[in-house]
Amino acid sequence: MVGGDRVAGAAPPGLQRRIGLFGATASGVGIILGAGIYVLVGEAAGLAGNGVWLAFLVSALLVAGTSLSYAELTSMLPEAGAASTYAQIAFGRRAGFVTGWMDVSENAIAAPAVALGFSSYLATLTGWDGTVIAIGLLACCAVIVLAGVSQTIGFATVFALIEASGLIVVIVVGLPHLGDVNLFEVHGGAQGLLGASALVFFAYIGFEEMASLSEEVKDPTRNIPRAMLAAAAISTLLYMLVAAVAVSVVPWERLAEADGPLALVTRMAISDRAADTLSLMALFATFNTVLLILATGPRVMYGMARRGMLPPALGTVWAARGTPSVAILITTAVAMAFALTGDIGFVAQVSNFAVFTLFVMVNGAVIWLRQRRPELVRPFRIRPSVGPAPLPAVIGLAGALGLAAFMDRTALVVGLGALAVGGVLSFILVPKRDGTT
Repeated sequence: MVGGDRVAGAAPPGLQRRIGLFGATASGVGIILGAGIYVLVGEAAGLAGNGVWLAFLVSALLVAGTSLSYAELTSMLPEAGAASTYAQIAFGRRAGFVTGWMDVSENAIAAPAVALGFSSYLATLTGWDGTVIAIGLLACCAVIVLAGVSQTIGFATVFALIEASGLIVVIVVGLPHLGDVNLFEVHGGAQGLLGASALVFFAYIGFEEMASLSEEVKDPTRNIPRAMLAAAAISTLLYMLVAAVAVSVVPWERLAEADGPLALVTRMAISDRAADTLSLMALFATFNTVLLILATGPRVMYGMARRGMLPPALGTVWAARGTPSVAILITTAVAMAFALTGDIGFVAQVSNFAVFTLFVMVNGAVIWLRQRRPELVRPFRIRPSVGPAPLPAVIGLAGALGLAAFMDRTALVVGLGALAVGGVLSFILVPKRDGTT
């Protein structure tokens, strides 16, 4: 295990293994399903037209390769630091810090993006101010997360079933309309498709955060890889079907302008009452994603602090509840600040850049460690390989770099700025030592 210096005497309270395979899979599905499909499918349709479902497929291919990389690394190193730990082992402490910095940034940015998605649906039902709703949601989720991982997973499992049911409703009511439009007609051509893919990639954000629960999952070397792959497969199938039926029921031009695109689909396919019901399910979906982001993100801070990369206070655990309370409170405060922007599309794009950075580092770590550390035990091993390099990791690495090129330019600049800040801080805060220490 990678770790910093331990204080002599009694060991401080640590995280406990309370989550099984079902709970880990449910948390994965819960964190993946959310604002990405309930909110961004409309904006993505404006870029790709009837071919929006293909955008989800393109993003899924990137996710597939990277999920396998995470599975291999998590089976080797089941620690809360996740991507930061993997980068440190492969490339050294400073690379581990920068990766952790981007991971923490992604969580702090993704949470308000999804919270704004929640507010867009609730505002249509109540007329309340969207920014106030988003901040209130973040506060509510922080309270649940502070209460303990068992309570969080309990809420997440129930909410995941509800949100999946909402997507199944959309699929069922839309199936009779399949064939009404040409689903291979892509508005904007290849550029439109890839632009939509870069946007809807946000819909898959979350599966990588399952790795940060490794220290709280039973038999993590087996259960984390299985849960990650199962959650990604379930989510991809639902996404593609929902996107296909959405543009079959509602013209993509109108879908692109809708505040609640899936509610509009059910309204046109059935009734206003059905649309209101779908809006309620969307609230559960986005609530659940925010809840799980605030549960997993602070674990990255916790792991980095334990390895001496962040202040020790961030590595403390509230003994009574078994949660990294300081890290949770700081993540929530930063998320609230981003929620004040009120622009879900921009926030989602910035969050995507952070995830693309993580994917480059994680896939690169798999390839590098295969070459430099072949002696490490790998309970889960990626196949097939092209020479010494595992093919899925190569695809994941190339895909992350490729989709980043089609991001919104302003979001790209902000993301590069965050990366540069992380690089500077790594030289200030992290002494140069061997990556294995």
